[in-house]
Formats: sequence, structure tokens, C-alpha cells
Amino acid sequence: MSVTSNCVSRSTCNSKGSMIVVSNRLPFVLKRNDKTGELERKASAGGLVTAVAPVVIRGKGIWVGWPGIHLDNPNEKIPESDPNDKTPTAGLLSSKSTALWMDRWMFDSYYNGCCNGTFWPLFHSMPDRATFIGDNWKAYIKINEEFADKTVHALHLLQQESKDKPCSPPIVWVHDYHLMLAANWIRQRVEEDDLKCKLAFFLHIPFPPWDIFRLFPWSDEVLQGILGCDMVGFHITDYCLNFIDCCQRNLGCRVDRKNLLVELGGRTICVRPLPIGVPFDRFVQLAQNAKAVLSTSQKVILGVDRLDYTKGLVHRLKAFERLLEKHPEHIEKVVLLQISVPSRTDVKEYQDLKEEMDQLVGRINGRFTTPNWSPIRYIYGCVGQDELAAFYRDAAVALVTPLRDGMNLVAKEFVACQINKPPGVLIVSPFAGAGEMMHEGLFQVGIEGITYAGNHGLEILHPDGSKFVHPMPMELQDKVVDLLKSLQEQVKI
Repeated sequence: MSVTSNCVSRSTCNSKGSMIVVSNRLPFVLKRNDKTGELERKASAGGLVTAVAPVVIRGKGIWVGWPGIHLDNPNEKIPESDPNDKTPTAGLLSSKSTALWMDRWMFDSYYNGCCNGTFWPLFHSMPDRATFIGDNWKAYIKINEEFADKTVHALHLLQQESKDKPCSPPIVWVHDYHLMLAANWIRQRVEEDDLKCKLAFFLHIPFPPWDIFRLFPWSDEVLQGILGCDMVGFHITDYCLNFIDCCQRNLGCRVDRKNLLVELGGRTICVRPLPIGVPFDRFVQLAQNAKAVLSTSQKVILGVDRLDYTKGLVHRLKAFERLLEKHPEHIEKVVLLQISVPSRTDVKEYQDLKEEMDQLVGRINGRFTTPNWSPIRYIYGCVGQDELAAFYRDAAVALVTPLRDGMNLVAKEFVACQINKPPGVLIVSPFAGAGEMMHEGLFQVGIEGITYAGNHGLEILHPDGSKFVHPMPMELQDKVVDLLKSLQEQVKI
């Protein structure tokens, strides 16, 4: 298998083609105004939107996705953004937003049943939590086909707009575990309609090893769907190698592990690690300008997570309890500030997790609280970025301790906000993708590991503590440019 046979020279690299982003949701959600009854756009948060929306807007591309609402009239027009909107999606015209309208039952089976009931736990290496239900898989197939149809429609629109203008073929960038089958259908229909494009896929969660992935009854179809792309991206090299291993063992593909290539049906697919970053300078600026929020002389251990069973929050609280047991010298000198962002509140499993967390916080506080101090401050809710930057800046230790996580940007955001001397200490799980690149952080495994690392982190808060912090001045948009360049270099037109 030749690497150069499918590559264009670096000097010819450019990113002038338009981009079509295909994701489960549009970069904004639609909500109906209670007073006027009119639809309104509300910007979505997240790294994908922040990084990619400006690129789509500048290139006059299109975003395909679900608008976050089920409408009785699917022909109702998507409104333009509010004139005062300053978010990254403000310039995305409604004509450049292709909405997918789904049947409620079908969406529930696809999203809650297959995506979050099967792929989420399985890909996070928790197969005991996964359910394998045929009807949910059928709904997943159906929705992916509908996404493919909408994407081909968007390609036709771009072709009409650029009919008399010479330009590079558009890039179709499919995102995440919700749409692992879409690329194959897009490729088939593009060839039938004689359209030109380049297909890419990026997975925002881990890709599991073969012994776990093979448990999914339709694993071959998933691999074939992803391999419909010209280029496949994951956060880190480990996930790339897991994917390549599954392609070889499940499908019998020829693979090149050194150069991260997979061959299927006479095509060579490039697999690449593309670790997502954070807007470093922006977080530095937020940390410099944020007003102090923590009014305490105690050292703060900080945790910021979505309330999800993959984040290891119960283990974290038990580890903090163990820290106070084994090292009573920290009593009245240290406080754990845990921010848990509500997630999937209508799912019983997440309701049970919230109840367990509430009880555990109450028990630990009841056990160790003194008249002048409580060991845990627990916030169940969302926190604004200014306030979050202040928490990052002023915390002595940050705990990023998921049981499994694709990347975890909290670790990078925390590092970016370390403008104080000495800086805070990052404790990161080796099971987070961020752990592969942030080698200066302290690593931990298990409750005893977190306890040890937490104590050690508190002990090393001295001027030399900076050696434990890994600066990463990489803008999110730089990663998007890297992707565009890689596609131009690696993919045959």
C-alpha cells in the first residue's frame, strides 16, 4: 500500500472549497417564543460550533442537522439570527442551514435508544450498560439515510451556486457517533449524481478496542459506513489504532498501521489523530479579566463535568472522602468545589446518578463538617465562562478523572487559565484523551490513585509547581485548518 499514491503535494494544498458540516444538531437550536409564538434561534455552545461555524460562514458553506425541536409544520421557515447576536453562528444564514425534521418516535429510538443507549456506553468501554435492540438499530439506519439525503441536497445547492466559478470540490465533514453510516450513502448518491466532493468523518468520543467493539451485533455495518469517507479522524493515536485493528479483524481490510491507512474496495482511507484544542488566548484573557469568585483562604480542589456516568464523579467524591480520612491535616484547609452540569435529565439512569451524588455529598459533608467549614461545595447547574475562568485561575488543584473520555477540554481550559504564580496542579486520568498529550499532569488510576494524587498535588504547590502544567497555545480554528490541509493532501480528487 503506497502512501504517496493517494497524496497531493503540500505545495498544492489549499482550503478554498466550501464545507458542508453534517452533525446531529445544527449549531443553534430553535425555540418558540411564548409571547409571539414565533420561532427564535438560540446559539449552541461547544468546541465544534466555536471552531467550525466561522469556517462554514466564510466559505459560504452549509450546515446540516436537527434544529432541536419537533414541529407540527416541517415547512415552517428557519428564522435568521438576531441582529444583536454576537455568537459564532450569527452569520450563518437560514438558507445555509439545512434542517432535518424527524418523527418523534423515530428520533427517540435513534437518539436515546441507539446513540445514547448503545454507542455511548459501548464506545466508552462500558458494555454492561449498553442495550442492543433491533428496532433502535433500524431507526438509526433510517435517520442516517435521511441525513445522507439532506447532505446530497446541500451538495446540489452548492453546485448550482458555483456553476460558473472555478473552485475546489466541497468538503463534506460528518461528525460523531450519531452518523456513522451516513458517509457510505452520501458516497453512493454522489457517484450516481456525478457530484464532486471529499468526505471526512470525525469521532468526538473514544473508539473502543476490538474485543469490546465486536460485541455490537452490526459492527461490520458501522465500519463500512465510516470507511465511506476519504479521511477518518479521532482525538488520539490509540483510537486510530483501535479502529484500524477492527477494520482488519472484522472486515479483513489491508491496513498500514505505521502510516495509518486502511484499504477497502480499491480505495485507501487515511486515518488521522486530530486532537481538538481550546481557544487558548481567549481563556487567558478571560482569566486576566475575571473577577474573583472564591472568597476563601482554603485551597480549592476543582472538578467541572457534565453529570454523566463516564465522568467517574462518584469515585471522585469517595476519593476525596478517603483523602480526608488518610490525611486529616487537610481538614478545614481544603475544599472540593464540584460543578456538575445537568445532562439527559429525562433518562432514569441519569436521575439515579444525580440522586446518588446528592446523597454522597450530604453524607461526606455531614461526616466532616465543622462549625467553620464544609468539605464539599456542590453546584448542580451551568456556570458562565467568566465565572468558570475565575474558578480555573484560583483553584489549587483540578481533577479531570473520567472513567473514559474522548478528550476532555476541561484539562486544557484549566491549563490556559493558569496565570497565577505558582500555578495550579492538574490531575488527569490516563483514560481521558487529554492524558495522552498532557504528560506534565499528575496521573491517577482508581479511588486510591486519586487520593494519592490529590494529596501530592496539594503538597507541591510551590514556585516549581509550573513543571506540572502543560501549556497548549493551539486555537480551535487551527485544528480546522489542519483538517482542511490534510484532506487536500491525503485525498484524491
